[in-house]
Amino acid sequence: MIRISGLCKAYLEGGRERRVLHDFCATVAAGERLALVGRSGCGKSTLLNLMSGMDRPDAGSIHVDGIDVASLGEREATLFRRRHIGFVFQFFNLVPTLTVLENLLLPLELNGFDRHRGHQDARELLDAVGLPDRENSFPDRLSGGEQQRVAIARALIHRPRLLLADEPTGTLDATTGDQVLALLDAVSRERQLTTILVTHSTEVAARMDRVLDLSHPEGV
Repeated sequence: MIRISGLCKAYLEGGRERRVLHDFCATVAAGERLALVGRSGCGKSTLLNLMSGMDRPDAGSIHVDGIDVASLGEREATLFRRRHIGFVFQFFNLVPTLTVLENLLLPLELNGFDRHRGHQDARELLDAVGLPDRENSFPDRLSGGEQQRVAIARALIHRPRLLLADEPTGTLDATTGDQVLALLDAVSRERQLTTILVTHSTEVAARMDRVLDLSHPEGV
């Protein structure tokens, strides 16, 4: 599903170059669930951004389902991401002026999908994440855990093959985080999604099929 070769990425900070990834290589099998761990600044979130096409590497290739994302132009990368990748962020990133249902329908509208089918899929997903009665609520009326459940549903609405999650429980309390994680775990297994999850939690990482420590990638 994913093949990364010779990946390099550096940023300028205070006039100095900070190398985040250097000659990084990895493969992820279709349906595999991978946890990315490591110290802050080792490149976990950067790697997700590169795989999704939201950022570009300085060198190397990132093949996702046979497509070299690193070689795509900005518009091509946007279209690829909209159609094939689901992204769950730490801070939810819901549109505050849209209802829960409208937030779910937005990715489908951007992709030009059938609106009638979209309503049906959105309501099925809201039922799956335990929020069947909140479709007309606005995000600010939901708890943090409920907002993250909506964010998970939104990431799945267009039926992606790859799910990327960047510290999805990072802003939640332990109990709510466990509930959200259990939901994400169940959905990814049921849909056989290739899932890559960034986390600082050893407990969260233990739920995944494999753990990759970017502080010591050669040791995995």
